[in-house]
Amino acid sequence: MKSKDLKEKLISYFRAGECQIESLGMEIEHFVVEKDTLKSVGYREIGGVKEVLKELEKKGWEGQKEGGKLIGLKSAKADITLEPGGQLEIGISPQEKIEDLKKIYLNFLDDIIPILEEKGYWLINLGYQLHSKIEEIDWNAKERYKMMSNYLAKTGKYAHNMMKGTSALQVALDYKDEEDFIKKFRIANTLSPVLSSLLDNSPFFESEVYEGQALRTVIWDNTDNERCGIVKEAFDDDFGYEKYAEYILSRRPILIKSGGEYIPTFEQNNYQIFAKREFDTEELEHILTMVFPDVRAKQFIEIRMADSLPPEYSFAVVALWKGLFYNQEVLDKAYNFIRKFSLADVLSARKEIINRGIEAYLGEYKMVEIGQKLLDWVKLSLKPDEVRYLSPLLAIINSKETLANKVKKELKLKGKREVIKGHILNLLIKEDN
Repeated sequence: MKSKDLKEKLISYFRAGECQIESLGMEIEHFVVEKDTLKSVGYREIGGVKEVLKELEKKGWEGQKEGGKLIGLKSAKADITLEPGGQLEIGISPQEKIEDLKKIYLNFLDDIIPILEEKGYWLINLGYQLHSKIEEIDWNAKERYKMMSNYLAKTGKYAHNMMKGTSALQVALDYKDEEDFIKKFRIANTLSPVLSSLLDNSPFFESEVYEGQALRTVIWDNTDNERCGIVKEAFDDDFGYEKYAEYILSRRPILIKSGGEYIPTFEQNNYQIFAKREFDTEELEHILTMVFPDVRAKQFIEIRMADSLPPEYSFAVVALWKGLFYNQEVLDKAYNFIRKFSLADVLSARKEIINRGIEAYLGEYKMVEIGQKLLDWVKLSLKPDEVRYLSPLLAIINSKETLANKVKKELKLKGKREVIKGHILNLLIKEDN
């Protein structure tokens, strides 16, 4: 296909994603660890993650296999998938209400927690592995991760740490038209260092206490500069569907998915790969997932910079983005505010949060100041029964203390296992949250 035709196909795909419903989707990644040792539980080991999936299958989840191996599960409203190091991810299908997302997640916990309890495991929300080192963690059974690991090993010193060591929270939101897409995509990219710093939940790195800040940002910055970080094109005056299509097509996809099989593509970019052939919807959707920026687009906008967080914090983040993006007055206010920040400002802030965390600046504003401003706007746009979800974010801003720093402070007084059990263990969401 000619370059113009390739772009048009992607542009048409993005345009087909335009939606007036304004729903919310989310993905939450978790670590499964042994209670006694806090070590990561692997996919293949006896009683490991594969066995957990089998037990969930008995509870009515539909098994998903690759090469005859059980690699995931699905239900009517959610999917359970595996990340490279055996991290368990639940992806919840789009819902119009935060409460409905919460109910689906609670049902997942009701199913999985008794299985883990019987095996002596915990389900943990952290941005980075709790106690295991990367070389100790086995790769899961997905074929594409083998290809990706070989390629990314050459592009960044922390690429394998990213794949096997990190867990994140991702929120998916709709866009109404191209103008709406542009505003939301630019806002999310600009606010990336703000949310990365406020939502830092990575107190450990390679089994030791991590003394810096925003660990996942450090890891992403040392994974693959071609496909990670800020989408710089979002700051161009002519940004839109076409510019994002060019961003995707100029990237090397590592591999493509065709006929259900993965094919390595080595050093070719998408323009080169598809110059002499058509791509179908499966291939198109696959190449959109082979870039890993803080914000990316499919037929929705996926916001990816948050660490994996305890449930009440996860739903606070969902509430923040809902209030910011699904009220036109607030959306326009946020867009006018972020227009004062250049790409250089955002890139500088992204570097500064690594050393200063929430004490860093974006332009002339501290991260906590921007966070407070956002919450003030969002509280006016959400319905009263949804404003309550924001409380955990307000607590971070008022205390000027991230979850990661809170854990590190308490580790000076208590052991790691005790601190984790008290603050991060994902067994229960209080119904009054």
